[in-house]
Amino acid sequence: MSSSTIESTVAEMAAETGATRRTIPAGVFWAICVLGVVAGGYYIEQLIVARQAVLHLMDLGVYQIAGQRVSDGTSVYDTPLLGNTRGVWEFVYTPFAALLFVPLVALHGDLFTYVGGLANFAMLIATVWTALAMLDYRRDRRLVLLSVAVAALLLWCEPVRETMAFGQINIFLMLLVLADMAMPDSSRWKGALTGIAAGIKLTPAFFVIYLLVTRRYRAAATAIGAFAATVLVGFAAMPKDSLTYWSGAFVDPARVGVPEIVSNESLRGMVARSVGVQGVYQLLWLAAAAAIAVVGLTLARRLSFTGHELSAVVLCGLIMATVSPFSWVHHWVWLAPLLIYSTDLALRRGGVLAPAGLVVAVVVTSGGLLNFYDPAIVSVFDASKGNLTVWCRNAYIWLTFALLAVTAWQLRRAADRTAVRTTNIEARSEI
Repeated sequence: MSSSTIESTVAEMAAETGATRRTIPAGVFWAICVLGVVAGGYYIEQLIVARQAVLHLMDLGVYQIAGQRVSDGTSVYDTPLLGNTRGVWEFVYTPFAALLFVPLVALHGDLFTYVGGLANFAMLIATVWTALAMLDYRRDRRLVLLSVAVAALLLWCEPVRETMAFGQINIFLMLLVLADMAMPDSSRWKGALTGIAAGIKLTPAFFVIYLLVTRRYRAAATAIGAFAATVLVGFAAMPKDSLTYWSGAFVDPARVGVPEIVSNESLRGMVARSVGVQGVYQLLWLAAAAAIAVVGLTLARRLSFTGHELSAVVLCGLIMATVSPFSWVHHWVWLAPLLIYSTDLALRRGGVLAPAGLVVAVVVTSGGLLNFYDPAIVSVFDASKGNLTVWCRNAYIWLTFALLAVTAWQLRRAADRTAVRTTNIEARSEI
């Protein structure tokens, strides 16, 4: 039996079982709410004690400078936004993004801090709600309350913690993509939010490829159209900067920094720190990145076709961060919905493997919690000593590789079970 037939059969079964939305068990709901209150309270305590460490909003301040330059008619690309060092505090987003940062110019003092912190947390809540809705939970008041509690817990996920601290834009981009993928395929607007996200920062364009491989051609075309619209808006408002950006600045690696820097959590960073990325090693990185992207998209396609849209989208988000030339820790915010999916899987399946996988994911992705065990360790990266360096320093990449392997194994098992079930049904129908 062909894999396409198996995928179609499983997709039909998923559609039937997904007709009735799931309810949140009362015990689980109250347990997560209590944990969320504790996690949120501890975060607020840390915020009061050391606000400059927990919510310094340095990157949001740089966005504000970019907005000010746009208002003043000054180029955002000719010189770094802060200082004079090439590759440090240079503006790496699109001209369209610079336009979106103009309203930040009006924010100052405590208002700047409150808006920066609360806006990111509100978007985190919306992201959690969208992820839970994609898992077919009933969209009621309890889901909203649960989303707030889960968002409070995710404040201690290191990529989320860093995004909040720096005032980064990554949660917003993730929300745009996740909300887009949650739309029904019949929606004429599906793809638009992904195109806008790519128009702000280029990396979400990876999801356009995902739309293509999952045969959602209209959504992919919509995404491309929305992206083109952001480019046109940029040219209309900032013609000189748009020409600078699209004529080469967007592919200039020197604007971001050297690839071997310890903060580069991408595959290229791992290769650069191990053997360098010059000459043949550059080809090695490109070949490995292409292979990982193909494998990831293939698995995501199978997940989508068998009714597991959230896990497919999350997998694409992690592959995107892996193969990107440069990925800061806060680019890995897609680990947050991975934790949501892993928790749901552990609650539904029980046993040993799913809960064990959740524990591993929580330990690897946690930020600000491991110092209860060792005050010198804030995240897994701080455990990079001796022989553990290559593992801890590249922990998110290893976790992604493990996820690829487990996903391939689970899909193979599901396909085998479905093939046997379909064969039995066909055999009975012939009697």
